[in-house]
Amino acid sequence: MRAVVTGGAGFIGSHLIEALVARGDEVVCVERPGAPRRWLEGLDLSYRDSGLDNERALSAAFAGADVVFHLAGLTEARAPRDFYAVNTEGTARVFRAAAAHNGRAPRVVLMSSLAALGPCRNGDRLSPDTVPYPISHYGHSKLLAEAIAHAFADRVPATIIRPTSVYGPRERGVLKLFRLVRRGVALTVGSWDREVSLVHVADLVRALLAAADAEQAIHRTYCVAYPEPVTWREFARAVGRALERQPLLLSVPAPVAWAVAVAAEACARLRHAAAILNRERLRELVQERWVCDPSRAMTELGFAPQYPVARGVAETAQWYREARWI
Repeated sequence: MRAVVTGGAGFIGSHLIEALVARGDEVVCVERPGAPRRWLEGLDLSYRDSGLDNERALSAAFAGADVVFHLAGLTEARAPRDFYAVNTEGTARVFRAAAAHNGRAPRVVLMSSLAALGPCRNGDRLSPDTVPYPISHYGHSKLLAEAIAHAFADRVPATIIRPTSVYGPRERGVLKLFRLVRRGVALTVGSWDREVSLVHVADLVRALLAAADAEQAIHRTYCVAYPEPVTWREFARAVGRALERQPLLLSVPAPVAWAVAVAAEACARLRHAAAILNRERLRELVQERWVCDPSRAMTELGFAPQYPVARGVAETAQWYREARWI
């Protein structure tokens, strides 16, 4: 199989490319100019540094492809318009490039996000049939990307994957928590009893591969997570067990965090950078439940997640140690 992966040099993309190469597929990685290639060194693949801006280059990269895994996107941005420029308009160029192959369009597996749905409402788990209500520009930009996939349904066979929060080796977001726990503390905003679904990157890769291989997945949408949710308290304690620590769990009151987020946004504007902590991100963080139902993926794709939190956290901690990140 010839597979193209946009955003293939990143955290999730590099794990996916490793799996594709390991099973003998011909792989093309499409990345933005200057993107680090650290995780791809030594792998048998072709590399295109055209990014998502050049539709003609994308179309050339897609020539002869069986599947395009569209993973490239922004999770942090200097301004809301940047989310739409990359996550929405970039996706439109991907689908136009795929459709340009005149009836021989490759299948596109679009990686969206649970943020496209927004948090749980009325106690229900999020599912592919949940009415979307995103609460951030990031989530809205991903929902519009899904709308593009639907708009091209008559020309491009596509599958939408909505993963929840992804963790595992090479991931830097949760790394902050591991580093704090190693020092004996853990910090969050609001309640430690907020409930979330999580997915280890190896399980997400399994879902992406299954979506590319299953005929019944065409024009279908799937939520992907380990089926048992956890609270952030349980996750922090799992990190503590992996690092042989008993962290003191500290909580920052939401109003204090809001003030910090406003200040962080102002500093980021002066530096022409993206604020890692901002008011939209904070609004998502303090929600009581981000829990989804992966049963459709398990039934239709044969998705069988193998990483409960205890295993996933332990293996992630081990990787961080070996990489000297903690």
